[in-house]
Amino acid sequence: MVINLPNFSLQKPVCRLLTVIGFLGFSGTIASQSTMSENIDSVGTSIKKKFSFNEGSRWAVNRSIGSAGGNDTVDIKKLQRSQFLSVQQLLKGNVTGVYVQENNGEPGTIQSMLVRGLSSPVFSNKDVSGVQPTVYLNGIPLMQENSYIYDIKQFDINPIGAAANMLAGLDISSIESVEIIKDPLQLAKLGPLAANGAIWITTKDGYYGGENVSIGVSAGMAFAPSSVRMTNGSYEKAFRQRFYDAYSLTPGKQPDYLMDTRDVRYFGKPDWADDYYQSSLLYNVNASIGGGSKNANYVFTLATTKDAGVADNTSYTKYNIGFALNMVPLDGLNVSTIINAAKIDRVRNRNFRDRFAEMEYMVDFSTPLAPAGNLYNDFLISNDLTKDDNYNNLLNGLLALSYTKQRFNATASIKLDYTTNVRRAFWPMALLESVNFVSNYSGYNQRIIGETSASYWLPLADIHKLNIQWNGSIISDLYHYNYTRAYDGDDDMKPTTSTGNFKQYRYVDRLENRWVSTSIALDYKYKNLLNVGLLARYDGNSAIQSDHRWMFTPAASAEWNLKNQFFAGSTALSGLSLRASYARIAKSVQSDRYELGPQYLATSITWSGEPLLSSANGFATITRPYASGWVGYDLKLPYSDKMELALKGSFFDNRIIAEIILYKNYEKNLLTYLPATQEMGYEYKLASGMDISNQGL
Repeated sequence: MVINLPNFSLQKPVCRLLTVIGFLGFSGTIASQSTMSENIDSVGTSIKKKFSFNEGSRWAVNRSIGSAGGNDTVDIKKLQRSQFLSVQQLLKGNVTGVYVQENNGEPGTIQSMLVRGLSSPVFSNKDVSGVQPTVYLNGIPLMQENSYIYDIKQFDINPIGAAANMLAGLDISSIESVEIIKDPLQLAKLGPLAANGAIWITTKDGYYGGENVSIGVSAGMAFAPSSVRMTNGSYEKAFRQRFYDAYSLTPGKQPDYLMDTRDVRYFGKPDWADDYYQSSLLYNVNASIGGGSKNANYVFTLATTKDAGVADNTSYTKYNIGFALNMVPLDGLNVSTIINAAKIDRVRNRNFRDRFAEMEYMVDFSTPLAPAGNLYNDFLISNDLTKDDNYNNLLNGLLALSYTKQRFNATASIKLDYTTNVRRAFWPMALLESVNFVSNYSGYNQRIIGETSASYWLPLADIHKLNIQWNGSIISDLYHYNYTRAYDGDDDMKPTTSTGNFKQYRYVDRLENRWVSTSIALDYKYKNLLNVGLLARYDGNSAIQSDHRWMFTPAASAEWNLKNQFFAGSTALSGLSLRASYARIAKSVQSDRYELGPQYLATSITWSGEPLLSSANGFATITRPYASGWVGYDLKLPYSDKMELALKGSFFDNRIIAEIILYKNYEKNLLTYLPATQEMGYEYKLASGMDISNQGL
């Protein structure tokens, strides 16, 4: 048993006020593990495990992306001991060119990532989802919430639904490797979903070479701050008085709650923090069992993790289960399946901003919540009737077949990613000036992928190696939700729309998107001096109008081994290479309505700040001008041109590795809104043609 005391880095936001100590962990291994051969590529930067087709069927499910130039790996074992919760936290500060943003310290909230900068303008939270890299779990591109969940809200502070970080739902303890794909050719092979970059995650494989059992337990405390400097009405009154004196304002202009200094509610001892901040228990328990032989093996994993904040009783709990099975029923035939599932339970904050953004209902703020602890307790008692349930369920898996005979290999796979998003919220009359509120959200995202490929190594001379590969895929995405918000029920003891006689507003939306792709790739190697890759790809997208639905996207890469060419006898120089890569990659769009042609979104019949208001008798069709909605013709599929030039060297048996990379991303034909001729009845029209240039070193 090994006891580890890892280092911890505090989350940046001050609002978390988190001090973590302890986290004593232990892990044990029963029976034996066979040593897997490792081959260090003198040109690549990372160590990759090489398996034949009879060893674990790893290549059958395309789980390994390989060590390509320009890609980065992270030390996953070290990060697992640090008890991070999400994929974003694993990468934050550990990978060059990757920017991770955590808006607050509340566990499980949505976090964003950028790989090598922005790929489209970001004006609001709705635009953030369009610039995120895709996370691949064992080759399965995981879905994230589509931006359409912001369309019906007056404020985009939070999306409707649980608003949880889906990538925090992965079982960190089962992850075997994490690689950040930046090389243009590798991204082009992954296709349009990887246009903003890709995070390639591989979980535990079924092949261990014998029975294997492991158990890991860690626990700790998030301690509340020992002292918080609180203010009361005296501080507020003195702060305001300076401005009253400077501008000769009368004292009567002060708010009513600051007029009477004898009011102990506002001028008494401010001790609300004693109830707002609480120490919390954190823990992680994981276990796995695996076994079998080279011809049939499996692994089964279980885990539960709880992360908690020290403020406002927030927490994030997840339950994970995973299974992988590899079989070789016939010589050369590999069958592999992987299934991962998770359940997420998020306890959200109770702050006013998030609550009123959900309600779209503003109360009288002239008298704020008093800082006295007994009154804050009264506020918490009023919250006892509040309900705020937030749940997510995640399921992803694949079934893959691979057949290999001599120089020929063929694979076929079916992949699935399915997530649900549920929120049930209720706030009683005591918190809303005798008006209560209820909302119900139920949504799901579904991705089904069918892939097939065939490759053949051409028999050439020993100094030449040429592989030709064909790939084809179909990706079908479906997003759907039902949302109801209701006001002014007749009884706080009836917190549902079916029994409370509420005034209700109902919304439903559905979005579909499909990709069809085919490609041919050539990989050529000359001695140990030159590696060349070529890719010709053809992609079609259902969200684009039919006359511009298809796009041809080429890619190429070349790597020259300068070490073997000029410094073969050097002992200090372990490797030196020069690499150039280029790719054109089609990009996804955020909506499927662009294919419909002209349409309208009527907002001028509503009051200010209300984006959607139900109407009757067709009044919306005669109310012009429309704020947006003119979808014209000749809308093209957007794409990204990526270029990279890199020089990499390693010294003293790879103990020192240095690399300098110059990259340029050129996003073209992006969709944007432009002013329209007012006589047409629209204020703006949608057009393609916006370009963005982004480069870095």
